[in-house]
Amino acid sequence: MRCLVLGGTGFVGVAACKELMRRGVETIAASRTAKPYGTFTSHTTLDRRDTVQLAEALGRVRPDVVLDLAAFQAAEVATMLDLFPQGRYVFVSTGVYPDDFGPRAAREEDFGPLPGPVPAESLEYREGKRWCETVLARRPERDWVVIRPPAILGPDDHTLRIAAYIQRVEDGGPLLVPQETFEQQAGLAWVKDVGYACALAVDQRPQLHGPYNVAFDGVSLRALIEALARALGRPAQLVPLPYAELPPYASPYGPDPKRSAGYDLTRARTELGFKPSQLEDALADTLAWYQVQRPSHPGYANRAQELEIAAARG
Repeated sequence: MRCLVLGGTGFVGVAACKELMRRGVETIAASRTAKPYGTFTSHTTLDRRDTVQLAEALGRVRPDVVLDLAAFQAAEVATMLDLFPQGRYVFVSTGVYPDDFGPRAAREEDFGPLPGPVPAESLEYREGKRWCETVLARRPERDWVVIRPPAILGPDDHTLRIAAYIQRVEDGGPLLVPQETFEQQAGLAWVKDVGYACALAVDQRPQLHGPYNVAFDGVSLRALIEALARALGRPAQLVPLPYAELPPYASPYGPDPKRSAGYDLTRARTELGFKPSQLEDALADTLAWYQVQRPSHPGYANRAQELEIAAARG
């Protein structure tokens, strides 16, 4: 089997390519820039927005499956369906569920195709992913699978959201958390688990079709912070505060009370064969990267304000 991975040199792409190769899949990573130093897989330079380049790459590589980690505009997905009419198309989405969802775990069917014509203008990331999924849903006859992860943590995460919590635990001070949601399941996934789920979706089992949630199972923000504290040998001092009163970036994973309380993984377990990893394994991997790179989340610049708020709360 041969798989073309669009966005294969990125954060999730590297994890997906490694898992595909481990399974014996011939894997070709595609990205807009030349092959990065140290890239471990076959590579092709490709701007997927250029239809001619994309068609030429598909004709040259002749993949059985396309794994698309890069698209977030509906037109990009529509173009792929037109240029790749035969094999399986695996699209990596995001948390597309409604903003006013409420405090329960989201199931795949809780997001449905959007009504109306596809917007012609460029869309921001999350809304763009919703329309990408809508384009796919309107083509039920095609062989496609959607992987839906929430916030993804792991080494080299460019958002540095996990670093925001590591820094606060490491400095020994209190952490401000949303009092409404810090003990309920949060929307979090390990990058290696997302790569693993992508590889499962690349499998040519014909019964696979539609969206699949991919996340940790039952991990709350409190559990995340306390696990970090154990790993770092520091106390975990949590100061609950109404979500609306949290300073910007004090808790970049939220959870926002209006959003879902994590994901229901029933369908992913039974149909995809997905089994989430233990949080401790993900944090060991992530902390090893953090201790070497020492990245700082931009919101940590406001740490003094957070400490003042925590002190005032007693």
